[in-house]
Amino acid sequence: MNSLLSRIITSPANEEIKAIRALERRKERRETGLFIAEGLRHVLEGIDCGWELHRLVFHTKLAGKNEIQTAQRVCVAGGGQCFEVNDTVLEKLSHKDNPQQVIGVFKQKTLSLDFFPFSRHTNPEQKKIVSCIVALEQVRDPGNLGTILRTVDGVGADAVILIDQCCDPFSVEAVRASMGSLFAVPIAVATRDEFLVYAKAWQGAVVGTHLSDRTVDYREAVYTKPVLLVMGNEQAGLSPELSAALPILVKLPMKGRADSLNLAIATGVMLYRILEA
Repeated sequence: MNSLLSRIITSPANEEIKAIRALERRKERRETGLFIAEGLRHVLEGIDCGWELHRLVFHTKLAGKNEIQTAQRVCVAGGGQCFEVNDTVLEKLSHKDNPQQVIGVFKQKTLSLDFFPFSRHTNPEQKKIVSCIVALEQVRDPGNLGTILRTVDGVGADAVILIDQCCDPFSVEAVRASMGSLFAVPIAVATRDEFLVYAKAWQGAVVGTHLSDRTVDYREAVYTKPVLLVMGNEQAGLSPELSAALPILVKLPMKGRADSLNLAIATGVMLYRILEA
């Protein structure tokens, strides 16, 4: 059965393999609209969440595995192609010392703010009541972004908005750091001006983290659901334009020598405070 669903490739110089490897570059991801997810668990997560599987690459020794056969059927049914490969090819596709035995190439999926809710009503994308959406302004570190997606998923928040020149959520580093949560968290991309219009119409608390005279301790703020949580760039924080427009600014007090927290850690602290309030 597998021979009918997959093609065996033994050379890392194969054109299909080179095309998949090229997706490590942002330019290639932008032009093709595709990205790489490594590992069987992540591939199955993408399938389960309804993402389009364009290519499936797996080690030939896994050909008889039930999960692989399921993934092959899904891929082929959607018009994709499956490739059985050896260690040499997998090593070419991964920078890791111990490369994953399964690699999926998925179609990217982002939304516009037109599809995001303003208030505490049912979000048709998730079929649940909206409680908190996280907006990130100019986040630069893909590891931070992936970790935030994982945290948003883990705490039960609803979505992420990327504002102005953020790093690519579909980079290999971001996808790895998300641990599969990329597939579960709706993502919108917006300019700063688009986001300001969206935030103005928000029917709940709009909160940003910042260091200014207007900030209050994050434990003292009132988080009226639904909450729009806005986090800034790793180095500079929120831009002056955005911080000036937010009605509530909070800070996380530093009690040691460090003057700030990592962005992903700070976002996690804020999310737990908001969703437990």
